[in-house]
Amino acid sequence: MYEPFVYLSTYTVRDGHLDEALEACREVARLVESREPRMLVFQFFADEPGRQITCLQVHADAESMANHMAVISEHLARSGSWLESFSNAMALGQPPAVVTQWYREAGEALDQFPRHVAGVLRVGSPVG
Repeated sequence: MYEPFVYLSTYTVRDGHLDEALEACREVARLVESREPRMLVFQFFADEPGRQITCLQVHADAESMANHMAVISEHLARSGSWLESFSNAMALGQPPAVVTQWYREAGEALDQFPRHVAGVLRVGSPVG
C-alpha cells in the first residue's frame, strides 16, 4: 500500500541572518530539485517579519525522507550560523529511523502521526 510521508518544521532565524537563511533555503531547494526525484513537494515559506521559515515536504514514502536526510547532511551541519531553533516539527507517516535519531540527538521534539488513515494526493497544476 502507498503511504506518503509528510514533514513540516518551522525554523527560527537568528537576528540579522535572514538573507543567509533565505539563501540556504534556496540552495537546499536547488539540491532537492537536482538530486531527489521522489520528493513530491518541497517548499519554504517565511513569515512577514522574516523571523521564521517553515518547510513543507511531501515524500513518496518514508524511504524518500531518509534519502533527503543524506542529501542535505552538509547543509544541516552549516545551518548553525543562521538557525536559532526548531519548532512545530511534525512527521505525518512512519518516520525513518534517521529522522527520529537526528531529533533525539539534537534534543528537539518531533510530533509523530505514524498511521496513515485515508486521503487523496494530487500533485501538479490544477485541471481547469
